[in-house]
Amino acid sequence: MNSGIVSMRYARALFAYAAKHKAEDAIYANMLQLSATVEQVRTLILTLQNPLLSFSEKLDLICSAANACREFRNFASLIIRHGREELLDYIAHGYIALYRKQKNIVAARITTAVPLNDAMRDKIAKSIARARNATVELENVADSTIIGGFIYDADSVRYDASIKGKLQKIEKQMIKRNRRLI
Repeated sequence: MNSGIVSMRYARALFAYAAKHKAEDAIYANMLQLSATVEQVRTLILTLQNPLLSFSEKLDLICSAANACREFRNFASLIIRHGREELLDYIAHGYIALYRKQKNIVAARITTAVPLNDAMRDKIAKSIARARNATVELENVADSTIIGGFIYDADSVRYDASIKGKLQKIEKQMIKRNRRLI
């Protein structure tokens, strides 16, 4: 069976369970933490698949990676019993997507040459929230290679207003013009 289908079934079931126990927010925080931990520690999922680890060791590892609440701990034990540890990251992303859709949250990233201060970040988040009519989770990434300006990413939309992006467009235009002359 397709791992995407299976992981979304688990994510939906967890979301329904969380709603029933009024723990959606706590599990959302756990899933964000788990996703970040899996991204930082690439070997975590492989470690969880090790047959030498006991049930309790796997459960403790998952719960510590997610900073787990009681409801998440129950879910993690279900995942281990069914041998679905390899799907944890996919389930986390599925749950995060379901939660954001249900709560009307837009996850946006703005890349700037230098980190934004809190006042500027709040101002940008409020502007996006007004435009999208949603709550915004704004992540600021500092990347000095863009020289100046910004790159905005949200959902499947990307707006590149960086100096680096403009220079690349000019370079492509120059190359295109010069090829016609040859």
